[in-house]
Amino acid sequence: MGTATRLLVFVIATAVLVGSPVARAAEEVDRLLVLSSDVSRSIEAPKFKLQRDGYAAAIVNPRVIQAIRSGVLGKIAISFVEWSGHGQQKIVIDWTVIRDEATAKDFSAQIIDAPRAFADRTSISGGIDFAMAQLDRAPFHANRHTRRPRHHRRARRGACQRGHHQRSRHPDRTEAVVYPSHQSAGWP
Repeated sequence: MGTATRLLVFVIATAVLVGSPVARAAEEVDRLLVLSSDVSRSIEAPKFKLQRDGYAAAIVNPRVIQAIRSGVLGKIAISFVEWSGHGQQKIVIDWTVIRDEATAKDFSAQIIDAPRAFADRTSISGGIDFAMAQLDRAPFHANRHTRRPRHHRRARRGACQRGHHQRSRHPDRTEAVVYPSHQSAGWP
């Protein structure tokens, strides 16, 4: 292989590595957050729109942006997933860094613009497991995570026993956010 060919291979390999999640794995953020939304058949169009609009409005809320900026690094990594029946989960928006109003607005617009993934039976434990798997594959590092374990009732107990709490819109549904209770100060 000639010098020019070797140089071209090196440049291409470097470009691929720099753009890959593996190369970004060392980037530090204050928090990893998975927004998880139920899109099962029981979630009719008005409730689906309410969920999407709520997430989109929350991420651009000035108090949320201030909380993000008040972290040690001033940024979080966030992913948005939808889930329904067992094996029916989808990454709607993959890991994105939110550090200011502009990046929050971009993420918010993506939430609104994305089509509904599907509608199937409900498997809360499948949605929880999928959200946790996203944390494990995140191309960022944070000392604080948003975590979710298995079956929804056992998952809630397990999360609380591990020092996490969750915010849920409905008392009978596991949705939205689980956060470490001892590290949630400043988060609305």
